[in-house]
Amino acid sequence: MISWIRRRRRDRQLAREASWLEDRVVVTADSEGLAVVFEPMGAVYEIPPGEGLTVVFEGPVTHPGDVEYRADYVSVSPGLVGRMSAFDSAGDEIDLDTGVLLQNRGPVRCGG
Repeated sequence: MISWIRRRRRDRQLAREASWLEDRVVVTADSEGLAVVFEPMGAVYEIPPGEGLTVVFEGPVTHPGDVEYRADYVSVSPGLVGRMSAFDSAGDEIDLDTGVLLQNRGPVRCGG
């Protein structure tokens, strides 16, 4: 019984995601750098002058995500049930929890 309920929930999730859309937004910094805040995590990524940032929202057609321009920064957030990812101008993914490029984390060491 439990596996049937889990399967049914998984099937509903797949059906819901099938109706989602992928929306790409490019945020660019002009002659000055621009700070981008990833909500709700609160991480900040600084776009260098003349560079850009691609934000990919995946979510329902009605509300995949938001980009809000503030006085001195840009705020981006996924929809209530959606997902969000971000990439710098070179195409490297940015960790939305820390605002750091994922490739720059360095090696992970385990043990002592």
